[in-house]
Amino acid sequence: MSASEETPEQLQARLTDLTTHAAAKDAVKDHNGAAELYSQATEIQAELNGEMSLENVGLLYAYGKSLFNVAVSKSDVLGSKVTGDASQSETTATKPSGAESTKSGPIKSAVSGPGPKTSLDSEQKPKGPLFQFTGDENFEDSDEDEENEDKAGEEEEEDDDFANAFEVLDLARILSLRKLEEIEENTTGKEKAVEIDPATKQIKERLADIYDLQAEISLEGERFDNAVSDLRAALEIKEVLLPFEDASIAECHYKLSLALEFASVTQEENDGEQQEENKPVVVNEEMRKEAAKHMETAIESCKVRTTQEEQKLANGEIDGEDKINAAKRKIANVKEIVKDMEQRLLDLHRPPVSINDPAQEADAMDALNGILGQIIGKSSEEKKAALEDVTKGATDLSSLVRKKAPSSAKRQHDSTEEAETSKRAKTEEPNE
Repeated sequence: MSASEETPEQLQARLTDLTTHAAAKDAVKDHNGAAELYSQATEIQAELNGEMSLENVGLLYAYGKSLFNVAVSKSDVLGSKVTGDASQSETTATKPSGAESTKSGPIKSAVSGPGPKTSLDSEQKPKGPLFQFTGDENFEDSDEDEENEDKAGEEEEEDDDFANAFEVLDLARILSLRKLEEIEENTTGKEKAVEIDPATKQIKERLADIYDLQAEISLEGERFDNAVSDLRAALEIKEVLLPFEDASIAECHYKLSLALEFASVTQEENDGEQQEENKPVVVNEEMRKEAAKHMETAIESCKVRTTQEEQKLANGEIDGEDKINAAKRKIANVKEIVKDMEQRLLDLHRPPVSINDPAQEADAMDALNGILGQIIGKSSEEKKAALEDVTKGATDLSSLVRKKAPSSAKRQHDSTEEAETSKRAKTEEPNE
């Protein structure tokens, strides 16, 4: 029996079964399986409610988040392969004299912890993207071409995953905004002064998470201005719903600082094309200043949280040896993160002097430090390896950039006309 031949009751029963099984797969990190089930569920829900029904928001959000996790898992696999290739290159490559800084860089130091920390000395290794090869390159050209074609195919598939996730999340965002507008229209001025009701709070929390996920996709795709815009929107909502010391507040300020720092650095363009790596870069100092302010706020939020936890320990509010030890580990972990952020803040306060002087570009790249200098003018694989390396271990504050992803996923307009034309993405069939 096809879906169109089923009764509404039968469709609803199948929808409930699909969403239950999809949630179970998500819980055990089977994101591919979950996304496939969510895809089927969204089709049934659209048949029951209509594609643009406000009642579809929750399922679309779950589907979009699952698609995002699928894309991230593939990104981790491909990113590891690229990083591994870069590591192999370092063992056989010859570094050009004076071409690279050995400093760890502001972003590198900020995201190196929590997890197992490495020493500063281990962080200060030269990066692979600036290495050059000499010798029998021509004999390996054909093999390299085949490898590049394979990588390009993997990139395209992954780009589609991120684009699909962005599209579904964007539809959920549009419907969430409409839902909030509907609630406000049905709420009197007197009622608006009352504390936010649980249903409205849930919608706003979900909307903030959608903005956050879309910002991560934009960071993956190196659309840093879009990431800044989405993180601002997420932060605006979170600051209303959450206390200042909440970990989500610190995380959002941290990620916004990162996005602003990336967005502040651009390379001069000629006829719409990016210049080569030996051309000057342009730094927006106001954006760097704002990035520093958000880093300061993230640090302050973390310090307030650790102070509160320390007071609970001192007052005996935490019982049991296991809980006490866990609280102490948590406090120590956050303090380590704060140290890293404070170092990054110092780097942000350093002016990128001579950044627009081509004759002093080596010094300029050294001033930028690490990833910001490395991603400009580099190949796609080199960018991905650098981004993978710099964001490794940042999951306690945020799940940030893992590699370069789609340039095709763009913000849809909020207009009804465009929203009506939005189509839900479907996951690809599992590989045999």
